[in-house]
Amino acid sequence: MTAHGDPPMGIYERYAEIYDRSGQISFSLRMIPYLLDILERRGFAGQTMLDLACGTGTVALAFASRGWRVYGVDRSPSMLAQARRKAEEVGLNLLLSEQDMRSFILPERVDLITCLFDSLNYLLTVEDLQQAFSRVAAHLAPGGLFICDMNTIWALSEIWDNNVYFSENNELSIIMESSFDRDMRMATVRLVAFVKRGELYDRIEEVHIERAYPERTVSAAMKRAGLQVLARYEAFTLNPPTSRTPRILWIAQPAEPGPEQ
Repeated sequence: MTAHGDPPMGIYERYAEIYDRSGQISFSLRMIPYLLDILERRGFAGQTMLDLACGTGTVALAFASRGWRVYGVDRSPSMLAQARRKAEEVGLNLLLSEQDMRSFILPERVDLITCLFDSLNYLLTVEDLQQAFSRVAAHLAPGGLFICDMNTIWALSEIWDNNVYFSENNELSIIMESSFDRDMRMATVRLVAFVKRGELYDRIEEVHIERAYPERTVSAAMKRAGLQVLARYEAFTLNPPTSRTPRILWIAQPAEPGPEQ
């Protein structure tokens, strides 16, 4: 983390190339039917969306394939390059731009904004979180929805702390070692990947930092930003979160204007 609380620079720059192959794509593939089910249950019929922190574009492409006009915003040019390549391969159009989620600008308001796979946990101060929520509120059309997920304090402290994850296949091997700072509520993940290139292996190293926030802090930041929380679920279910929920899915909409004073 920098002195101003910015996320570490350079993350995903080299990892983007192997992101989908590493298995990370499985989260998005699981999230797509879950999102569609939530929208159907709410009788929500939109035409435009923004996938904020869109990564390699898996979710954005799923909505584009259903006829939505889809914007994708990400801070990593390498992740956007992967999203652009995937869109070209399937003949779909994504409106992609390299922007910060705390200050992004779109040419129009949209019906749906998503921010998934704990992307918001990369915002390391409450001020940053509220700035992102404010940009979301400013870009939602009346009646629009904001759907996001965040890792919980329980997940980072009980699952991520002192944990090592290892995976390998014929093309690459990945080691992730994570630790948790209980005072700062921040988890640090040190990632090392070995990518086979011919007879040799290329080494990729990155450090990722996430911060978890109490539910009341997230709710308050949304409210101050002009968003009204409609629902909170334990992610991938329709159940309310508990003290042992690892990931919370939030659903919010633009707050109704208050009565004139």
